[in-house]
Amino acid sequence: MTSTTSAKPKQEETNVVETVQSLIVAFSLAMTVRSFVTEGFVIPTGSMAPTLMGQHVRPQSPMTGYSFPADAGPTFEAIRQLGPGYRDLPRNVLDPMLSQSDPIAQVSNTEMAQTSRMGDRVLVLKFLYPFQEPQRWDVVVFKNPTEPTGDAANFIKRMVGLPNEQLLMLDGDIFTAPLGAGREKFAITRKPEHVQRAVWQRVHDSDYVPVDPTAVAKVWNRPWAGVPWDAEGFDLGAKGNERAWRHEGAGTASIAWRWDRMPITDYTPYNMWRDIPLTQRYAVSDVRVSMAVEAADPAAMQMMYLLGARGRLMKFDIGGGKATISIERAGEAGAGEVLGTASAELAVPAAGSPFDLEFWHVDQRLSLWVNGREVVALDYAFESLEERVLASYYGRTVADFERNPVFQQPTPPSIKVAFNGSPVTLHRVRLDRDLYYRPAILREDEFNQPDENGPAISGFGFGTDFTKPAELLDGDFMMCGDNSAASRDSRLWGRPSPLVTRLFGEDRPFVVPRELLLGKAWCVYFPAPIAPMKGWPSVLPDFGQLRFIR
Repeated sequence: MTSTTSAKPKQEETNVVETVQSLIVAFSLAMTVRSFVTEGFVIPTGSMAPTLMGQHVRPQSPMTGYSFPADAGPTFEAIRQLGPGYRDLPRNVLDPMLSQSDPIAQVSNTEMAQTSRMGDRVLVLKFLYPFQEPQRWDVVVFKNPTEPTGDAANFIKRMVGLPNEQLLMLDGDIFTAPLGAGREKFAITRKPEHVQRAVWQRVHDSDYVPVDPTAVAKVWNRPWAGVPWDAEGFDLGAKGNERAWRHEGAGTASIAWRWDRMPITDYTPYNMWRDIPLTQRYAVSDVRVSMAVEAADPAAMQMMYLLGARGRLMKFDIGGGKATISIERAGEAGAGEVLGTASAELAVPAAGSPFDLEFWHVDQRLSLWVNGREVVALDYAFESLEERVLASYYGRTVADFERNPVFQQPTPPSIKVAFNGSPVTLHRVRLDRDLYYRPAILREDEFNQPDENGPAISGFGFGTDFTKPAELLDGDFMMCGDNSAASRDSRLWGRPSPLVTRLFGEDRPFVVPRELLLGKAWCVYFPAPIAPMKGWPSVLPDFGQLRFIR
């Protein structure tokens, strides 16, 4: 590394004050022209969580201080179905920074019901789509095609499929091709940066470690195993719970992800009380590892990030004033073959100045970000959908995947970060994972496919059958929830209601006709309210959650 001047940090898209000011102005304007240009909607369920939240509670861990939203729907469903006697039965509370399965406390249904918050209130831009074409990844309010009238008429989902295309969900990603094109024409669809930053979901954060590990041991009846990184050459403190990880020498030090301590799956703590079996959590390879690095001698520091995923070894090298990304073939056949490389100059920060690093692997794209700026990126592709299957599900055949994509588990990624040449201290080491669109089996029940809509459709969900990609005709859109494990969406709907069929003259299962689009969700103008004091009703909006919807 050659320069001793620090790169000018990227200005954030907006700071907190500017965001609040913008939202206040937007809210004032929206209320002025309400019912002409905008309309407010309440989010009833958690199908778009954590982007948008339905009725939920926000537990805070006494072990780490971590606070997160969790769906309160199961509590009210249980009380309705089983009666008031179920109110005092306890539910386990997890701390997702410690474990995805071991509880740290219990809370009664009564307490959850009393502390639950209503869903976010959002403003929707009406009449936008007659003048502007809907865009993939828009968050959209629309009429539910299976039940366009009544209490469940208005849905909100993310638009993943557009008219006149084929669509296939594969290992959590979205692939598309023109109508009538062969399978060789399918290509991955990539999310723009502003959407991607909004949908990253936290798996672990080194800022949230137990203050007193012995307290965890008392609850679990076993010692806390430590952070989900295997650290060599770094000092994490006598108890393994320091938030600053220090490497004092100039030799090699590394951290490697421990899958046995914290699997990287599509699990989300929002679904903590949903009955989703451990065996139906899908390994996710689209991840972001980020950290703040403080180097004693930045010019001498060398760093390598290694990600093993989908039959590839992906390398990020930083050193000598340059950042390089490369991809090699892994496995038995052709191991070591370089499949792609990209590099760029990288200015070195001044000694003692921490700088933020982000390593992205998402939508078949690798990118390195320094202080919020993309420094270098490398796109990659597979020769065919079949090759992607073989790479994502190592040891399985295409025929295995075709028979049942739901029960095929993707091969987990491996992650390692190594440093040498300078003493370094790491702060805020975080790992996030991307949205994961799940495969599905159609449910032939009244909730998903009402009898009045006609004969139920069986088989794999729309867009998740590897042998039969979804086809969207002119005016058709496909909608999916960000919380794919708990979302009733285009994958599962089945046939539209007779009313929709009569209005549009066609029985088009699974899709949303253009005429049912109500508008694009714009901002959360009244986040789920909080109580001013314990025991008081929740009436004050949580201003920290005011936000534009990406």
